[in-house]
Amino acid sequence: MIRRKQSFILAAAAVWFAASASGQIQLVRVTECSPGAFPGRICNIPATGSGNLIVVAWRAPGASSTNITQITDNAGNVYARAGNSRAASSGSNYMVDVWYAKNSKSGASAVTITPSASVGDGAGVIWEFSGVDTVSPLGQSAVLNSQAATTAPNGASVTTTSPGELIISVLITAGQNGIRSGNPFVNDSTLTGDGYARFIAATAGAYRAQWNSANSMFANSTVSFKAANGSNPPPATPLNECDLTDFGAVTSADMNAAVNMSLGITPCTANIVGAGVCNVVVVQRVVNAALGGYCVVGTAVSHSVDLTWVASPSAGVTGYNVYRASTTGGPYSLLNASPLAGTTYTDSAVQSGQTYYYVVKAKSATEESGPSNEATAVIPNP
Repeated sequence: MIRRKQSFILAAAAVWFAASASGQIQLVRVTECSPGAFPGRICNIPATGSGNLIVVAWRAPGASSTNITQITDNAGNVYARAGNSRAASSGSNYMVDVWYAKNSKSGASAVTITPSASVGDGAGVIWEFSGVDTVSPLGQSAVLNSQAATTAPNGASVTTTSPGELIISVLITAGQNGIRSGNPFVNDSTLTGDGYARFIAATAGAYRAQWNSANSMFANSTVSFKAANGSNPPPATPLNECDLTDFGAVTSADMNAAVNMSLGITPCTANIVGAGVCNVVVVQRVVNAALGGYCVVGTAVSHSVDLTWVASPSAGVTGYNVYRASTTGGPYSLLNASPLAGTTYTDSAVQSGQTYYYVVKAKSATEESGPSNEATAVIPNP
């Protein structure tokens, strides 16, 4: 069994941009997080301001299995997935996901991204914007998965509901070098041949980015965020993680918010037992804090899958390889670094609430057998 204490920070150079003069939302800065092995990278960003929106878009190999499980920073901002924002391309075996932190605390200068498994080629971009709704900033999210290569790739379309909304669109492909002529989006980065773009829509309507090429199969994630307005005044400084409504005290309003988040009535923005996790444990901890107790943060919940199999009767078997997939029938990813001598294996890199599918292959000095029957493991939540 393992505990979810593994973390890492990305290392990157910052790229500065002047704020846009049009619309209420303004770009403060954007930072590239260069490719590298995760965990183990530090992403140093210029210190964030107060009351802003931080958006993190991160891509990595392992489209069928890799996810972001948590994002944190050194100022204590709370990050959550931007709705249904994870997109993947089976052809290139890459995924992308978009997370955000609303109503930022000042002074965040190091961002920690925790993936569901170690990867050797993760990378991403971090934006900071001012003038965004500090209470409920998320608008819509849309994705395109495993799209065919084309000279004019389109991003997923989102429909804004009010003037001045911000749209972030990320294209994961190969050989891409800019927004297609005539498209209003601004391409902030072409890191690793992908596209990271933004646009502030002057009027409500449907919008999508379009790039100038996708030399291979591609995927896209598009997310919109609402501008601040007079009906959503900046809240007080949060008291602690149980202060879900950000008004400087843990009250019955936070209890109601915890219940609604756990039921899926409102988006989960809690970071009490883990970023974006809302369940009965979260509700109980908020209730305890509202009644005068401490806000207990963190979780000791951990899971693993124990696998056993019958030894192969074939001659010349030198070991076994274990493969895992997130969908039945694969595609499968190799889990062990070298062939296993025995007939047991423990997979400790699993996530709560997920279902995994396993097969085993026998290995000789020169070849590998076909797969065994598929075994299924359902991980409890939490």
